[in-house]
Amino acid sequence: MVSKNQVQYGYEIYIGAPVERVWQGLTDGVLTRQYVYGARLQSTLEKGSAFAFVADGDFKVVDGEVIDVEPNRRLALTWQAHWDAAVSKDRASRVTYELSSAGAHATKLRVLHDEFEGETATYKGSVEGWPLMLSSLKTLIESGKPLEMK
Repeated sequence: MVSKNQVQYGYEIYIGAPVERVWQGLTDGVLTRQYVYGARLQSTLEKGSAFAFVADGDFKVVDGEVIDVEPNRRLALTWQAHWDAAVSKDRASRVTYELSSAGAHATKLRVLHDEFEGETATYKGSVEGWPLMLSSLKTLIESGKPLEMK
C-alpha cells in the first residue's frame, strides 16, 4: 500500500528475446555499462547482499541492497542515488524488476520504482531516465547495440 506522501513510477516494455537473455541484460555488468549511462552492475545478486552501479573512477552512481532475487523472474533492490548532490540527500527508494514470457521469443519487463517520499530529485531523475535506459536495453538485447543518443 502506498501512503499519501509516497509516489511511485512504473514502466513496462516488451523485448524480442527470451527471459533468460533479458535477465542477463539486467544483471551482467558488461551489458549494463552499455545502457546504464556507462555504469556497470556489481553484485553477487544474493538476497541481503550489496549492489552498486559503478561508473568510471569507481563512482557509485546508485547503490543499495538486494531485497529479493528470483533469477529470470524478479529482482528487488533498495535504491540510493548519488549521481548529483540533490539526489544524494533523498532517502533510499526501491526498484523491482519483474520478467515474464510474452510468447515464444519475447519478454515482458515491468519496472516499479517506489517508496519515494514525494516527488524528490531521485523521483524526477528516475522518471526521466527509466524510459531511455529500458529502451536502450531493448535495443541492445534485440540488435546487439545500445541506442546511440549523441
